Amino acid sequence: MITIYHSPMTRSCRILWLAEELGLDYELVSFELFSEKMTAPEFMAIHPMGKVPAIIDGDFVLWETIAIIEYLVARYSTGALLPPRDTKPGATAIQWREFGENQLTVLASEIVVHDGILPAERTIPALVERGRDELPKIIGIIERALNRQPYIAGEHFTAADIVIGFALPIAMHAGFLGSDTPSCIAYHERLSARPAYQKAMAL
Repeated sequence: MITIYHSPMTRSCRILWLAEELGLDYELVSFELFSEKMTAPEFMAIHPMGKVPAIIDGDFVLWETIAIIEYLVARYSTGALLPPRDTKPGATAIQWREFGENQLTVLASEIVVHDGILPAERTIPALVERGRDELPKIIGIIERALNRQPYIAGEHFTAADIVIGFALPIAMHAGFLGSDTPSCIAYHERLSARPAYQKAMAL
């Protein structure tokens, strides 16, 4: 059985969503975000940064969201969620997965974290300013892609949708989705209607 280390409303939601999509049997260990349990020696031995997600599969420990997604898809799926890398569908899914993490998630999270979650003495206003400048461009790219197709990499749901589908609500919360992004909003509604999404976000 796989053990998943998780805090609500963090990137570890993606791992739960993926596990539900794959029908995996897993044990959930949840932490309150920023709690002392996350920096306890027992957990630091699993994740040296004291962050989530992390998993244990048998005697194998793995952390970092994208690495975990790669591993679980490769080990426990038939390939539908991430087609082979040397195919056009596979390369496209990887492109959007990386874009969703390194552009959308980073910028949207910086805005929310540094403009509301962190205490004032720990905020970096320049990150908020950068995010507000760049995020509309990122959302515009996603909106144009979704004008042509139901899922971010094409006609079929992939792991890239899990990455982007987690981050879009963060951008929505920050005020970057609205009447000028109907395709993104419809896409979010499609994803959030999936039973696996609903179960993961409720944990």
